[in-house]
Amino acid sequence: MARPGSRSPALLAATADTLRRLGPRQFSLTAVAEAAGVSRGTVHNAYGSRDHAIKVALDHLAAGFVDAMATEVDRHDHLADQVAAAAVLICAHRRHSDSIVSSGINESILVLLLRNIGDDLVTRAVALWRQRVKAAQSCGEVGAGVDPTRAGEWIVRVLFSFELLPPMGVNLDSPRAVRTFAAGFIIDGLNGRPR
Repeated sequence: MARPGSRSPALLAATADTLRRLGPRQFSLTAVAEAAGVSRGTVHNAYGSRDHAIKVALDHLAAGFVDAMATEVDRHDHLADQVAAAAVLICAHRRHSDSIVSSGINESILVLLLRNIGDDLVTRAVALWRQRVKAAQSCGEVGAGVDPTRAGEWIVRVLFSFELLPPMGVNLDSPRAVRTFAAGFIIDGLNGRPR
């Protein structure tokens, strides 16, 4: 079996894409080989087993999801704007996921990750937001008495709901509406006072 980290980026991308398209039940090393344009033996040498390939692909997708969120939120200085930007990103992701018609599964990357490695994904996402809450506390945007870890978890639960729950009072297809909705409530929720 190949050393961890010795897989080519193209093989890793093909593995993650195959898992995304087929889901864990239909996933196979042969399907990865076909997607990557390599032999099944090459895929087997890189991963060792189907289960390990799935684990590596899930980890890759989770890291990519959290990294994309971090990249988007780091463009903003204030927590409300950061959460709003992440909400817009997740809603755009939802629209993209809804538009994909495949012969495999019909579930978004977020749902795939939550179903298979939810604890790990949430832990990564909470760690991302914990640091942003601490920064918001240091500039007075969020009260000093707020627990950054619990606030991070609350933010993650709110953000993930944009993909998991159906639209009700806010138009999830409108980035402006999502940004206004998220920014308008996030800080007041963390400070425990109505606006």
